[in-house]
Formats: sequence, C-alpha cells, structure tokens
Amino acid sequence: MPVQPLSFIPSSLCLFRCRLLIAFAAAGLSVLSSVSGAQEKLLQLTPPTEVAASTLRTARVTVGGSTPPKVPSAVPAAFRARPGPWGELEYFTVYLEASVATLKSMDLQTYETLWRFVGYSEDQVAALFSSAQIPAELQAELLDRKKWRREEKDIVVLPSQEVLLGLSPEARSAIYQVLGRWGENPFHHEPHLVAGEGVRDWLARARLPEEIVATIEKGAYFRNKNLVFADTPLVLRMVQTEEERLKIRKALSRTPSLVVKLKLNPGTEIAKIAEYWGGYSRTKDVQPFLESISEIPGVNVVDIIHLLPTGVRRLLYTFPSPSHGRSGYYPDCHWSSLNFGNFDPLERLGDPVLATAYTLENYSRIPAGQSFRFGDVLFLMDGNTGNAVHSCVFLADDIVYTKNGRSPTQPWVLMKLDDVVSFYSMYYQPQLACYRRKAE
Repeated sequence: MPVQPLSFIPSSLCLFRCRLLIAFAAAGLSVLSSVSGAQEKLLQLTPPTEVAASTLRTARVTVGGSTPPKVPSAVPAAFRARPGPWGELEYFTVYLEASVATLKSMDLQTYETLWRFVGYSEDQVAALFSSAQIPAELQAELLDRKKWRREEKDIVVLPSQEVLLGLSPEARSAIYQVLGRWGENPFHHEPHLVAGEGVRDWLARARLPEEIVATIEKGAYFRNKNLVFADTPLVLRMVQTEEERLKIRKALSRTPSLVVKLKLNPGTEIAKIAEYWGGYSRTKDVQPFLESISEIPGVNVVDIIHLLPTGVRRLLYTFPSPSHGRSGYYPDCHWSSLNFGNFDPLERLGDPVLATAYTLENYSRIPAGQSFRFGDVLFLMDGNTGNAVHSCVFLADDIVYTKNGRSPTQPWVLMKLDDVVSFYSMYYQPQLACYRRKAE
C-alpha cells in the first residue's frame, strides 16, 4: 500500500496541545480504515486471539482546621488480568500528586469564575440560560444582561457563588458542555477527571476538610460517561492562605495509575514469559532476572516496571521536570510513545513534524484483527478530522503506558485502554490505528 508523506500538525486549540495527523492515500483509503476497508472502532477492539475471556474482576474554611474525611485503611483492591503470553498479572490503583514546586510554577492568574461565550450573541447566551433547569431566582440573576461583560465578539458572565452552588447537575452539565468548547474557558475545556468511584473515593487520602470535599462533590458533573469537576476557582476562594490553596490544587491533581505485578508460580514457563517481555526491539534480556526471582523462596511476584525498557523505567510514575522542557516542548503522549524503546529519548519527537517523519520511517501499520504485541503504539484517531489526538503503548491484556498531554501536572502512568478511550471520548470520536516498530 503506497503511503504519502505524513505530517503532525500543531493546533492552536486542542485538548492537550498535542495533535498528530497521519494521512494515507491509496485509492481513497483513509487511515481510519483497515486494509479490508472496514473501520476500526476503538470500542469494538478485538482482544488477542490467544487470550481467554475471563475477568476478575460556602463559607471560608481552613484546610486542616476541620475534621477531614476518614481515610480508608483497607489494602487497595487487586485485580487479575486475563491470561496470555505475558504471564499471570495482578494490578491495583495508586494516585500520584503533582509537587508543590510544579504547582507554584503554574500559578493561576485569577480565582474569579468566568464564563466566556466565544462568538455567541446575547440572545444565544440568554437561550442557553433559559433552557437550563435553573431555579427561578438564580436564572433571573444569570439573565440580567446588565451584569454581562462584552469583550469584542465574546459575552463574559461572572456567576455568583450562589449560582455556582445552586446549579443542578443537569443545568451544570448543559452550561459547562457549551463552555468546554473553547480553550478560553480552561477549567471547563480541560476539567479535572474524577477518578475512582466518585469524589470521596478520589480525594479520600487528600485530607481536605469536609466543606471542600462536599463542595467538589456538589460541583461534579458528567461529561459523557466521565465524572469531572471544573469549579476550581470556587473552592480556591473558600480558603484564606496560599498554603491552603496549594493543598487543594495538589489534591485536584491526583492522577490514578495502575501498579502491575507479575506472579511467578512453580509451574510458570519463565522462558516464554521472558520472550514476551524481552522481545521488543531486543531492548533487554529479562530471563536471568526472572529466573533469579523464581529461585528465591517465598518471593513470587515482580513489578513489571523492571521488565520495561530503561527509558520508561526512568519516567513511569513520575511528573516532568523543568529539564524536560529545555527543547521548547514538554513531553506529550506522542513523545512518550515513540520514545518507548529508546535508551536515551529523542527530544525532537516533541516536535509534531519531526515525530510524524519518525513514525513513517520506523513503524508499520498493523491490520485490524491482529493481536497486539508488547510495544505496539496505539494511536487514537479522531473520526471527524483524522487527527491522532492521543497515543499510548500496549503492554499486556488491555494495559497501556501513557502520558495524557504536555502538562507538567500529567505524569507517566499505566492505564486500562478502555479508560483511555472513555477519557478522550469527551472530546473526540476516537478510532484505533495500531503501529508496530519495524524489525531492525
């Protein structure tokens, strides 16, 4: 199949300011189509054929000045992955928080809540407020056009605290879905994703006071199937000191990651498992290590971080440091995915144009229906534009290595592929394109 030169195109407005365009031309065949011409839909992803289908599966408050929610003492729940050539895997979830230094370097310019309707007319804004399920007194406040600001072609509304706390989940979702269309509303465009079973599960160990947790819980809303929170300025104004605000911002940065363990039982075929984990671009020979672990009495598990390429081991579970931005680009998902097997990362892969050329030179497209292998790069393509809005690396079962955007508050993590899909479905219509590194 002939391939025309492919290009990553930077976008002035995209979710994480990392957008990749992969364009194929062969009798009109799109990158979103398989060799047979059938579209590869991410949600219809076929698991590896050798895998069995088993699964286990608002007054001011002072942070620290009131009783925080009780911290669960139970050991995190562990789940078992499906069996496969990767061996017997178990995993559980941990939460990573950005450092105070990182948060201070990204301080907010204002704690005002601004609703900016880009290019909207006054009648369009009024129609939105009138159609939302808002109590009459609050709706009257929002519809008071004397309180609106007009900035060039935009309408700016400054909702009161009473309005923000009085919105129903349905009204909040309706208004915030509109606000989220524009990067000029950063908190609504890229809201905090509430991980776990809900706000209290997500923030259980953050040790925030009950008043703050209750406000976040009240302000959470659904964006597609994802529970999110966008009223960061509201809760930051509820406390008095910068130290308290940093503690809230740190809690809101909580990002889940899987920790995955490989179990080595007496009947484990070490050679086959070592072939799976060590076969990617001949990055490392893991068999001696696994054999030595299996010979130690009472020890039968190993964290898979020890089986990953050296460059990934340096990054996994960490946040970008200032040194990562010295090239002018902080690492994004594509930088992370394409550098998966590189001992020393190629900084140029932060540049969309150069990353595109690198992909075409070093990777081949894998037809739909084939089993994924360790190290395959999975691009999530937007069905509307053809842009690759995200990429991640397949490890085992449906566990992937990923970094969700360029932000220094986004760490390198392990996630379930369906969770990655669900997240990006808030913004795009993701479809799958799998690329495998060419044999050297």
